[in-house]
Amino acid sequence: MSTRRKKKNRTGLKPWLAGIAVVAALFFIGDSNPQLRQALENMLQEIITGEPAREQHAGSVRVLDGDTLDMDGTRIRMFGIDAPESKQTCRRNRRDWACGEEATEALAKVIGRQSVRCEERDIDRYQRVVAECWAGGRNLNAWMVEQGWAVAYREYGGAIYDAQEASAKAAKRGVWNGRFVMPWDWRRGER
Repeated sequence: MSTRRKKKNRTGLKPWLAGIAVVAALFFIGDSNPQLRQALENMLQEIITGEPAREQHAGSVRVLDGDTLDMDGTRIRMFGIDAPESKQTCRRNRRDWACGEEATEALAKVIGRQSVRCEERDIDRYQRVVAECWAGGRNLNAWMVEQGWAVAYREYGGAIYDAQEASAKAAKRGVWNGRFVMPWDWRRGER
């Protein structure tokens, strides 16, 4: 006979009861207290998944390039994607074009004046936050790949944006509308 004891959750409540309590609290506070609402949403996520919520970063951003944002001095590298570098050019119709600049402009335009929310996934070797980001309800990482302004960065994100890349490639959107060097190869000097 096993002598193992059932592990108690942190709150001491049954998970379903704790979940109901958190949902009720969210209902009552509405949008009146954003910090409390975020804390409650994090608690609910932990109750449902059993894992702690990821750190959130939110606010206005400055777009540095097609996959990097600055949020009040915090550099955010968008998870799972790689966009052409700012100075990178691509080729279409036998002409070079500034695909890196266009990728940067596309990201800035889709964000507009909206606040951006990013869920931290990691910190990279350059001390940047690596995150998945949203403006409104739009996942910016997925949007950049689907519009052809970034490619899936499988080395770091796995297959997370494969479907979006396949769609962009088939429709010849963004960089897929010509020839280009993968951003990671361009950074290593391939031109």
